[in-house]
Amino acid sequence: MVPRPRSQGSKDLPPNLYRKTDRRNGITYYTYRDPVSGRVFGLGKDKDTAIREAVAANHAEILRPTLAVRLAEPLIERGKTFAEWLVQYKADYAEKELSIHTMRNFKSRIARLEAQFGPMPVRNIRTMDVAAFLTGLAKEGKANMSKALRSLLRDVFTEAIAAGLCDANPVDATKAARAKVTRERLSLELWQAIYETTDRTWLKRAMELALLTGQRRDDIRAMLFKDERDGYLHVVQSKTGARLRISSALRLEAIDLDLATVIKRCRDRALSQHLVHHSKPNARVKAGYPVKLETLTRLFAIVRDQAAAAYGIPLSDHPPSFHEMRSLSARLHAAEGRDPQKLLGHRSAAMTDLYRDSRGTEWIDVA
Repeated sequence: MVPRPRSQGSKDLPPNLYRKTDRRNGITYYTYRDPVSGRVFGLGKDKDTAIREAVAANHAEILRPTLAVRLAEPLIERGKTFAEWLVQYKADYAEKELSIHTMRNFKSRIARLEAQFGPMPVRNIRTMDVAAFLTGLAKEGKANMSKALRSLLRDVFTEAIAAGLCDANPVDATKAARAKVTRERLSLELWQAIYETTDRTWLKRAMELALLTGQRRDDIRAMLFKDERDGYLHVVQSKTGARLRISSALRLEAIDLDLATVIKRCRDRALSQHLVHHSKPNARVKAGYPVKLETLTRLFAIVRDQAAAAYGIPLSDHPPSFHEMRSLSARLHAAEGRDPQKLLGHRSAAMTDLYRDSRGTEWIDVA
């Protein structure tokens, strides 16, 4: 492009130097315009000084690489920061059909990762950075959190590699923290004590359903009367999406109950769609309303402690929660000759084996 002709008032000045007269006070100022960046620099009122600085700047400009040379140079980019990449990762993750509980955990964990690595460019995050972060959590006694964040972080970088943001996964070379299982298993003896202690009908029904079907508390709460048809109770697990048809004839001799009987017991005078529901109204809910998960967990823990004290059953510092009925169910069905893997909805036998592990709470019979 042919440069614009210089104005008459600037012809006595070197290239890129300009004068400007303020009409209000008649003072002339000089400015220099960088021909590459377009930035304008004020050089004051002294003409000779401005000329010397402009000549020096023009000389430095001559020494710069030509535009052709600069275009031929490889472009070195900082790349996206971890926080910038998470915007896309979270959007992709949100498209998956996941339970509310899973999404809540995801948001909490991803926020923690963003706080740690957010400003860093994705390709600059090293194994040392990741290892220091995960090891720090483990030393704080948060081994389970360290394992969960390692798994999520590994997937974040796997997707980043696929998007071309980095070439290697810095998480691969790290070691997962060893998390010691501290929660105590629920024994049949304690289950029976809790069952006899509670005066809440809906808690008894929830406990019966949990032990017979081996389902999670979310799925127990979601069970509807219409889900029983053609001799089966139909369950779509909220966590995994597994679709189960559990025979209503399913029976546990250990508690002398079958599923069909328990479903019949769930029917009472309260009109409700839910198997587990409030039979009587109170200040907060009406009769027939489903029981909240927090209420289910809290009341089970209260009655558990009462039952343990009343029946003289010792509890550890980490007593069994409502979820431990899933493990007890697996062990009882296995003891009666049934394979609990399909009942629990596990894809692998290894996962079922974890639930069948009594963690030393049961006696081993030796013939």
